[in-house]
Amino acid sequence: MNRESKIFGRWKKGKSVFVTLLLSFMIVFMVPVMIGSFVYIKIEDMMVRNAYGSNSVLLEQLKYVVNSRTQEVDFLMRQIAFHPKQQLLMQQGKSVTDEYAFIEFMKELTRYKAYNTFIEDMYVYFGNTDTILTPTMKTDAHMFFHHIYKYHDMSFEDYRTNMLLGNHNKMYMHTVVSTSNQKAENMIVFMQSLPFGELNRRAGSLVIHINEEEIRNLVKEVEGLHQGSIYVLNKDKELLIGPENSPIPYNQIKGMISSGQGELLTTVGQEELYISYTTSQENGWTYLSVFPKSIVLKQVHQVKAWSLVAITICMLFGIFLCVYLTRRHYSPIRELVAIIAQGRTKHTVKPDNELKLIQETMRSLFGKEHELENKLAHQLPMIRSHFFSRLIRGQVDTSTISEQDMEVMKLRFPHDWFTTMIIEIDESTRFMKADSEREWLLLRFIVMNLSNELLGSNGYVFEEEKNRIVVLFNLSRETAEGRQLIETFGASLLEIMKERFKTALSMGISSAYEGIGSVTKCYDEAMLALSYKIIRGSEEILYFEEVRTKEPVFYRFPKDLEIQLTNYTKHGDDQNAMRLLNSLYELNFSQNQLSPVMGKWFFLDLQSILLKLMEALRIDYSQISNWHMDPNQVWTESGTTEQAFERIKATYVEVCGLIKEDKTDHGELLYRKINELIEKDYGDNNLGLAMIAEQLDLNPIYISSFYKKHSGENITDTITRIRMTHAKRLLAEGLTVQEVALRVGYASNIVLTKVFKKCEGITPGKYRGNLGI
Repeated sequence: MNRESKIFGRWKKGKSVFVTLLLSFMIVFMVPVMIGSFVYIKIEDMMVRNAYGSNSVLLEQLKYVVNSRTQEVDFLMRQIAFHPKQQLLMQQGKSVTDEYAFIEFMKELTRYKAYNTFIEDMYVYFGNTDTILTPTMKTDAHMFFHHIYKYHDMSFEDYRTNMLLGNHNKMYMHTVVSTSNQKAENMIVFMQSLPFGELNRRAGSLVIHINEEEIRNLVKEVEGLHQGSIYVLNKDKELLIGPENSPIPYNQIKGMISSGQGELLTTVGQEELYISYTTSQENGWTYLSVFPKSIVLKQVHQVKAWSLVAITICMLFGIFLCVYLTRRHYSPIRELVAIIAQGRTKHTVKPDNELKLIQETMRSLFGKEHELENKLAHQLPMIRSHFFSRLIRGQVDTSTISEQDMEVMKLRFPHDWFTTMIIEIDESTRFMKADSEREWLLLRFIVMNLSNELLGSNGYVFEEEKNRIVVLFNLSRETAEGRQLIETFGASLLEIMKERFKTALSMGISSAYEGIGSVTKCYDEAMLALSYKIIRGSEEILYFEEVRTKEPVFYRFPKDLEIQLTNYTKHGDDQNAMRLLNSLYELNFSQNQLSPVMGKWFFLDLQSILLKLMEALRIDYSQISNWHMDPNQVWTESGTTEQAFERIKATYVEVCGLIKEDKTDHGELLYRKINELIEKDYGDNNLGLAMIAEQLDLNPIYISSFYKKHSGENITDTITRIRMTHAKRLLAEGLTVQEVALRVGYASNIVLTKVFKKCEGITPGKYRGNLGI
């Protein structure tokens, strides 16, 4: 609560994120409101423009319709003006012939009028004879003015001077005419001076009456489409047709218009008026559309009223929504600030608002994250090495490895196939001087750097042991191209290390398998291939595919040779012991090509003979400089089988030397006498310890102890062994078991069979059967 009160305290000061969010939402909310207001203002102008446009179209339509009718008048005028009879009568005086011509021309006028319904009446005035000729009569001007057509607001003199003899060129005017029946009618009068085209000579006129109702009906068709007024002016801007009982004084707007077309807004009295006008090029008439602004904006005012109501409702709802959204979006920030405030252990200067606090906290966290990333980057090689070390030993559950785990260790395996190469540093005495840990570290660094350069993006390199480095190849699949890549890598690395760094390497390479879970199998195969280094020597590239095809061969170490080696050694006969050891090595490694496993068992067997001799002869282990309590150490510390064999031979020589020193000449003589007696009398059934002691005149107990010390076995065992050796020889010569038993000192074949099976594991008969006899 204390932290929240601080947050709201800053809010009251105008610094909280709450205020910022609220203002942001209000600004976002006001943007469409302002746009709507702007659009509303434009609506009024658009309505006025639409009114102007619609009225202009209506006026153009009216102009087109009226022009079509006035063109009929113009066509009639030209027919009469250029009629030969009219021109002839206009030049001649009164005569009988002229009267006849007038009648003929009258018929023509009657015919013209019959085809034009737009014309109320027409007549031609001939000034030379003061004659007015209509389609139905012939009279003079005075009679016509006073009894036929009486023009209001005009005297006879004005009528005769201005209308009949005036200069008119397609002149239209509005007037009120009283007919003979005293009926006043509004007329549009068309006047054209005759002869047509002669301005200096006015001999008469053509006057055509057009009923105003004809044109007014055309105007009403258009005027009914809007609530304004239509005015039609002649080319002198004199009113021809206007609305009846119009409240708008025409004279006030007359001076505002000009030729062509246009639109304007003016105020007449207390009312604003929109005016549109257009002028016809055919007859010079001007058409005006006058309509009040209030009529145009009536719908706009309705929209305005509804808009104000809608805007008010939107404003209230918008403000409520802004506050609601602000509180909703501010709530997570407030909770986050509370969590940050609770979790901070170091109090710094209070930030201006919550976002600044979050920003500072995130900057601090990111700084720590970068620091951790830097530390992780320094530890990355060790992490990778540890991961690979566990992976090759099968200590990683590969099914749980995710892409994120790989990303943390910066590992990427684009392909699914894997092959393992184990590189072992065999010898580098010319590069390393003191065989120190620092030199080993430098040498491993060199090998790994060279391996990474040669490998590129095809895998990874990591340390396993002091002199062993593992290369994990990642291949697209098991192909000849991948095999060539591995061979090139191995050959290049061997050559560079040998030539530039005077270092010998050996390499074991596994087969290729699919899936990262197969890396353990690859490692085991590479180790097995590398184990053949002790057979084939160093600086070799050993492939598992080559060694797995070899059939298993057991090492050869016959029992009699083991006995001979034991006897030679316990007698200190190092020369014969070395000769026999060399024969055994030649038998197993030159002829049979033992596998590393069988070779290891063979060397363990040789070491076990020494161990038993030293135990029997009470030789102290500390006296042997080459002796190792761990028998595997001889194998693992030797680079080749020859090196391991030489170390074992050296141990045999040293043991023989100790045995020689321990024996005196008398003892050696006595020992030889005992052996000679046994070898000479082995066929005597009474041969035993008592017989030997009697012949040597010595105490049987002494003889037994002496012999056991020098030979490592009892006299009885020696007698039995020698008898068995001769028994096998005699059996090989084809003698019967009974004969052999008697010759080697046994009373019967039963005794021989029992002893022979105990020593050799099989009966004499089966032994002879194995020899094929």
